[in-house]
Amino acid sequence: MGTLIKFEIRKILGNRAGMAACLAALALLAGMAFMNLATMSTRDFATGEVVEGLAAQQTYLQKEESHAGLLDDAQVAEDAATLDRANQLAKGTPGFYDLSSDEIIAQYGLGFWQQTRAVASDDYYNEIVGTLDSASPRSTSLREGSLARVDASLSDGFEHYFPYSDAEVSYWHDKFDQIKWPVEFGYAGAWKNALDWASSQAFAIVALCIALSGVYAGEYQNRTAAVALPTRRGKRALPAAKAVAALAFATAYWWLCAAVVVGINVAVCGAGGWDLPAQVVFGFNNPYPLTVGQAMLAVYGLGYLIAIGMAALTLLLSSKMRSTMPVAVIPMAVAFLGMFALFISPLAKLGALTPMAGMNFAFSRMVSFAAGTAVIDLPTALAILYAVLLAACTPLAMRVFARHQVA
Repeated sequence: MGTLIKFEIRKILGNRAGMAACLAALALLAGMAFMNLATMSTRDFATGEVVEGLAAQQTYLQKEESHAGLLDDAQVAEDAATLDRANQLAKGTPGFYDLSSDEIIAQYGLGFWQQTRAVASDDYYNEIVGTLDSASPRSTSLREGSLARVDASLSDGFEHYFPYSDAEVSYWHDKFDQIKWPVEFGYAGAWKNALDWASSQAFAIVALCIALSGVYAGEYQNRTAAVALPTRRGKRALPAAKAVAALAFATAYWWLCAAVVVGINVAVCGAGGWDLPAQVVFGFNNPYPLTVGQAMLAVYGLGYLIAIGMAALTLLLSSKMRSTMPVAVIPMAVAFLGMFALFISPLAKLGALTPMAGMNFAFSRMVSFAAGTAVIDLPTALAILYAVLLAACTPLAMRVFARHQVA
């Protein structure tokens, strides 16, 4: 059996179109991860100069670390006062909003720029004070402001179309109540980038499905099924060996792509921030009581389950179709067309269950499904869906292939 599995893996690796798709997807993922870092631009707070490229990451790290610490009531009050003062100075300066940062520095000096534009354009201050301002009147507690943001999202409904039931509101409040306050802020650039780009792993899923499209269909297309299936091993061992080889390839390829994306970000940005609260990367309207590290493991673990679930679906299609073309196209449509469904409000929740949209929304948005008082969130729904695909499609694909009638 082991020899047969190795032989089937070599056949998958010998699929030129599939390997070309896998190499192209890997190169695309690596290129996007690197270019996201290489094209960054920021201003050095100390000098006011623009820093671009990979060097900008170090400048951004220093800026974020200057805010690091516990966000208790005293700290957020100080932050609010800093931003309020910046806005007051800006309003009191004629033509301020028409000036670029370079012009502000040239006319009013570096110190004035540091007190105004540098503060007003800092995402940290805008996130903290914007959260406090979500409560009316302005909250003095980050927890209270965060709850107001969560409640505002719940009132609006998902995509402003799907209202949340009382059971769903209670579900999300229960999650929010598990967050430990006050939270700590810090730099988690590598993990934030990896989470922001997790949905791009859909390219890896499509590529591995193309590579697996001929696992069973290739035997029909090449007429080798007529030789292999009439034998006893062909009926019993071959279908299972093909399925094991396909899932082993999908596993190795998925984690290779994930390692490349995460590795590039860690190499440039460092591994700090793993133990910070997930709100640091997702925003303070996020109710998940997770650390950044837990969110990373959950998102990429869920992505792997989606990948092997889609691989199993591909195997079933391959066992039923004589041509590899539709076997490759159908998973591609499932993976990408779900993103278009998000623009059609009645289909948004259905679209969120597809690979790219699902990984984009998992843990970053409040997407839930309710039946009476029973509620599950999107990550749970995705895990159930793709686990069922894996458990149902894999044995069914083996059975269909084993029962294929040969001339």
